[in-house]
Amino acid sequence: MDFFAIKFNSLFMQAKYKKPKIDLEEVLLDRRALDRNGETLEKLETPISTKNIFIIFVVIGVCLFILYARVFYLSIIKGNFFYQLSETNRLRYIPIKAPRGIIFDRYGKPLVENSLTFSLILSPRDILQNSKQDELTLKIANIFGLSFDDIKAKYTNRQLSYVEPILLKTNVSIEEARKFESEITEQDKKGFYLVEDYSRYYVDPEAFSHILGYTGKMDNIDIQENPQYPISDIIGKMGIEKYYEQYLHGVSGKQLMEINARSEINPNLGEIKAKPGNNLITTIDKDLQLELYKDLKTTITNLHIHKGAGLAINPQTGEVLALVSFPSIDVNTLTKGSPRADIDKMTSNIYMPFINRVISGLYAPGSTIKPLVAIAALQEHTIDPDKTIVDEDAIVIPNPYDAKHPSIFRDWKNHGIVDMRKAIAYSCNIYFYALGGGYKDIEGLGIRRLKQYWEKFHLAKALGIDLLGEKDGILPDPEWKKTHNKTDPTWYLGDTYNVSIGQGDLLITPIQIAYYIASIANNGNIMKPYIVSKIINENNAIVFVNNAQVLNKLDITLDKFKVVQEGMRGVVTMGSAQMLNNLTDMKVAGKTGTPQIAGGQKTNAFFVAYAPYENPEILVLVLLEEPPEGSVVAIPVVDQVMRWYYNNRFHK
Repeated sequence: MDFFAIKFNSLFMQAKYKKPKIDLEEVLLDRRALDRNGETLEKLETPISTKNIFIIFVVIGVCLFILYARVFYLSIIKGNFFYQLSETNRLRYIPIKAPRGIIFDRYGKPLVENSLTFSLILSPRDILQNSKQDELTLKIANIFGLSFDDIKAKYTNRQLSYVEPILLKTNVSIEEARKFESEITEQDKKGFYLVEDYSRYYVDPEAFSHILGYTGKMDNIDIQENPQYPISDIIGKMGIEKYYEQYLHGVSGKQLMEINARSEINPNLGEIKAKPGNNLITTIDKDLQLELYKDLKTTITNLHIHKGAGLAINPQTGEVLALVSFPSIDVNTLTKGSPRADIDKMTSNIYMPFINRVISGLYAPGSTIKPLVAIAALQEHTIDPDKTIVDEDAIVIPNPYDAKHPSIFRDWKNHGIVDMRKAIAYSCNIYFYALGGGYKDIEGLGIRRLKQYWEKFHLAKALGIDLLGEKDGILPDPEWKKTHNKTDPTWYLGDTYNVSIGQGDLLITPIQIAYYIASIANNGNIMKPYIVSKIINENNAIVFVNNAQVLNKLDITLDKFKVVQEGMRGVVTMGSAQMLNNLTDMKVAGKTGTPQIAGGQKTNAFFVAYAPYENPEILVLVLLEEPPEGSVVAIPVVDQVMRWYYNNRFHK
């Protein structure tokens, strides 16, 4: 034992003097261990370099960013989707459509109805879990007259919601519903459902098409613009159905169903009730609308033409009483999901029936612009209304570049001696050439002042009717011509002559013509047109009210309006519209217009009239495109409408 003790002690002493003892503080605090004499023994640790520390922090930061970004994406951005996805493992729902609001005329007569029907709904979640999806899809396509490829594209399209039901067909017929129930077993039906729905039915679909519009299935744009709607919903596509969509739509409900582990369905889990849409009370007179439509359609048919428009308004308030555009469309065909061939026939019609010509058609106004030119001349004191001129067959302007080819501006007839009232009544071109561009001793307004008055009468901008698609007017001047006519950019006196009688490049809409004439009839108020007067909810509480609104109050004295009104009265008493002079208790005033189009080869026909002359309550405008005769063919249509109004609405 002594031997081993001595040996261990000897080894310990050798180790002690070869490698001196190092204190703990020296290890932790000193970069190098030193012996008691200050000499370096050995390096015990090496610090991590700054570069390596930076790399470590960058790697950790990137990992944390990726982690948190993924959590944010899954929880916030896609959280609702995955929540719905998890819920649809257990729950399904079938939409319960909200009844769309009803649209009434000014007397409470419905213009549209909701009828109970069935719709075919696709559940992408269920059909994708169906092992016989292709076989079932083919059966569904055959029963309901749908395209196999179209149906399959809907439930394989990842741009659409995976969990929301998709509307495949509305207005399912009784025969289709019976085939669906009899030819497909309950187990095989998984993915397709027939649900109760409301179908929009338009009482007089063609007569009211450009006012009411129609409803249809949502397309991709509708889905993006209305994320709050189920993608199986119906939405307004045109007219006030589209303009007032937010009021008419209502809030859809849901019929909840539960799916157990064996894919068995409990259809009675609960129900979220639908909230009906609001009802619209319009300014439209249903019977007057039908009269205007009938008279216009008969005339267009008899003249063998295809395009035209009609408008009736209250010139004191701006209310639209009737509005018709030809050709019209059968909106029930579009709403009920008719065969594609029937729809294609309308959409490919070369006469473009989907255009509302009253608000979207741009036309040279022809002589209907002459009352405005007369007002401008009176206001600018360029002529006395009683000054007479001797009408001439034409004004000849010498051509400085070619003396053999002067510019000739003709009148349609030699009217003899005329003053302002007779010039309006007889529609004397020479008189208005002189008012606009000047002639002999008459100072012309010139294009600058003409344009100022066009703008005062609101011909440059859309009036703001509660329909989509209204166009602004095109008011030419030297700058406009320089920009739009590169081959002949110079503005000539002849250009001023042309626009002074409503020709040339001056283009405005029929509704702008009607409301500018209305401002003359009501002594200076440019009214804003509107169709919906009031919106009420299911409890008859008022949600929205439209009141008469003055867009511009013309700073023109009453005596000047009186002169022009007397001239327009003369159109009926001694001019081309004398057939309207028989309504003795309801005096009528008006103005014709026959603008030339297609390089002077064809004409359009305008006639606009208002009554009673002293205190007007109705104004009617009719446009016929390319009739075989001039403006005289439009006068009988206005006559028939005015006579109907006289017999049915006018309080003698």
